[in-house]
Amino acid sequence: MMKDEYSLDTLSFREYRPADSQRFLEIMASSWPKLARGIHVFSVEWYVASAAWKEVACISNSVVGILFGRTDSDLTSLGRLRIFLTQVTAYLKLFFGLYGRLPHHLTTIKKAISSDRKISISSREVDGEITFFAVDAAYRRKGIGKALMDRFIDHAKKRGARRISVYTTDPGSDWPFYERYGFRKLSSFRDSFMSFAWEEEVKAMIYILDL
Repeated sequence: MMKDEYSLDTLSFREYRPADSQRFLEIMASSWPKLARGIHVFSVEWYVASAAWKEVACISNSVVGILFGRTDSDLTSLGRLRIFLTQVTAYLKLFFGLYGRLPHHLTTIKKAISSDRKISISSREVDGEITFFAVDAAYRRKGIGKALMDRFIDHAKKRGARRISVYTTDPGSDWPFYERYGFRKLSSFRDSFMSFAWEEEVKAMIYILDL
């Protein structure tokens, strides 16, 4: 099937599986090509650990889009502890070079923690979050992202969420998509981690959607 020879009726959705990790890396690399592979691997493990809702969109059994998220009611106290411990483990693996030899790994960790803290502070007034969202570059502008978003928003409403947040960047992400969908910008700040990793100024933005 050619990449443009399908309709939304041919899309299928399923839960993310560990076997999808390589495809996850490919989609991440197509979206953020300037990041080192080690950062991509670190990010995949981080996002997998941080989400309760993990869904992929497929065409002919090939993953073409991913959306991870969570609501406050999705997580138990044990689940929150598991996320925290997994994230700490990811930082330790980054520190000890288990994601490959990355230059200035200590600086990378410090800036990642700094950016994560800013995101958390900016997202205090929400009870749901999109933790990762991307569509393969070859399949964008075809309604796949909206379909993924619609499904997560429906889940969030059923779980009683009232406000959803998402972190995005400029450059590097299709932030106008969120505005078209109905999100509004809550805050913006210099993303120290992405600016360091991309070697150029990157602005982080927090968007929210009232449900």
